[in-house]
Amino acid sequence: MKSFKNHLRTMAGGMLILTGMLLATTVVLADDMGGGMGDMNGMSGMSSGTGSAPASVGHGKGVVKSVDTAAGTVTITHGPIKAFGWKGMTMAFAVKHRSELSALKKGEHVRFDVIQDTQGPVITKIEELP
Repeated sequence: MKSFKNHLRTMAGGMLILTGMLLATTVVLADDMGGGMGDMNGMSGMSSGTGSAPASVGHGKGVVKSVDTAAGTVTITHGPIKAFGWKGMTMAFAVKHRSELSALKKGEHVRFDVIQDTQGPVITKIEELP
């Protein structure tokens, strides 16, 4: 019986050592992958809550052709948007912050930031050009 107890103690000690090694490995890998939670610089482009990679942001300039506040969209004739390989064209964009639509007027020259959402292109920031 004494031999069996010693065997159990030896096994328990081995399991404890193995658990410690696994935890240490996890901490090292997590640190290598993310640099720690304190290093959050440059994370502003991340989408929230989806667990996906940060969204690419395109930058465009163009002329407002129409504003549809009910649909939350603006149609813009814009120049090339290099981040997405787009040539200049006229297209409707959803606007993330619908409150920005009230300030837009047909014929106004604007600059904007756009991301590719699962629903299509979405303007995240838009402002009148001086």
